[in-house]
Amino acid sequence: MKKQSDEDSTDKNTINDRNLSKIQAFPVLIALGLILLVLFVYDSTIALGVAAVSILTFLQALFVNDPNEARVIEFFGHYIGTYFKSGICVTLPFSSKYRVSLKFQNINTEKIKVNDANGSPIEISVVIVWRVSSPAKAYYNVNNYHDFVFVQSDSVIRELASNYPYDSENDEESLRKNSDKISNELRSMLQQRLNIAGIEIAEARISHLAYSSEIAQAMLRRQQAHAITSARKHIVQNAIGIIEEVIAHFEKNKSLQLDGKQKVQLINNLLVALISEQDAQPTISLDNN
Repeated sequence: MKKQSDEDSTDKNTINDRNLSKIQAFPVLIALGLILLVLFVYDSTIALGVAAVSILTFLQALFVNDPNEARVIEFFGHYIGTYFKSGICVTLPFSSKYRVSLKFQNINTEKIKVNDANGSPIEISVVIVWRVSSPAKAYYNVNNYHDFVFVQSDSVIRELASNYPYDSENDEESLRKNSDKISNELRSMLQQRLNIAGIEIAEARISHLAYSSEIAQAMLRRQQAHAITSARKHIVQNAIGIIEEVIAHFEKNKSLQLDGKQKVQLINNLLVALISEQDAQPTISLDNN
């Protein structure tokens, strides 16, 4: 119940965008000009006074909105709405107009040291491509949405890295092997945390991943040992398969029978020849017995 109450409170304090329709400046100018013209006919002094006040008021309400830019309009402490369209716009006089960029931006985080799922210290950094999708949320719901993106990115990276090992020897998921899945999960976690600030995550991927310097050499030797062991295992398995085929061939040929001692000798000689790292040296036996 408490969690539900907190969520309801957050929703009430969250401000969402209200899209304002663009008011063309030129029709307003034409209408204002006609009104001043009528007043000038009756009383030029009044017309000049009204013209001066109208021009000052109109300049306060007039602004230019650039492409890929939004303006959050606030009138005496109240949120009025957001202009998304570009061009010359007119809004309420004496209102505050806050500019929010809608362009894509990217972050290349610094290398941070964290512990992976196995407790091994690693260095990791990510590249994040993001943009503001809700200017009102970005301006009102957080104090500084740029800092908010940086802090939440650091937190998500640490949490994600601690959920997976750097590398795995079997089919277990790891940071190094499953880069696509890790990128998608990273983007999903970031999007969930940044929704409150009206931020859209377009892409998130790991740009640097390595063991920390204090264990890098030890992990390199471990990887080399694992690679050598895997290679040896593969060689022995293939050698055993070849030997089984050779023995099966001799047993199939009825004219050539091998006893147990001869089989052991044949297996030994073939294993030495197939597994040895150096070329086997042929030896001719002179024993006729």
